[in-house]
Amino acid sequence: MIVVDASVAIKWLIDEPGSERAQDLLARDDELVAPDIIRLEVPSAIARRFRLGDLDADDVAAVLRLWDMSLARGLPSLQDFRRHLPQAVALSVGLRHPLADCLYLAVAEHLDLPMVSADRTLLRRVGDRFPLLRSLD
Repeated sequence: MIVVDASVAIKWLIDEPGSERAQDLLARDDELVAPDIIRLEVPSAIARRFRLGDLDADDVAAVLRLWDMSLARGLPSLQDFRRHLPQAVALSVGLRHPLADCLYLAVAEHLDLPMVSADRTLLRRVGDRFPLLRSLD
């Protein structure tokens, strides 16, 4: 089992740097896990790509359909974020890092699983203090 965050999941859907590595994770036998906030974070990233001009409205609709199909197949397997919220808040305060990112860390820590991210800020700020965190690159 491996915890993945939205920065990895978006690369399953949109061809961008790191997409091949993200696809490699899908091809492995490991179960991929994430807090259920990923349901919102991935569409948020898709909408951001539209605002930046990287996707048009038709692309957005197509990518959202792919995301819905991925979730329907159980990719990733979802954890109720509320179960991990106290630990995530403690991590957020201790690391001085956004709560949403710390929810992924809390899931990884609670389940004692490696976590993969393509979020450079998270990796830079937290990586040294969180040995389970690995870069997608």
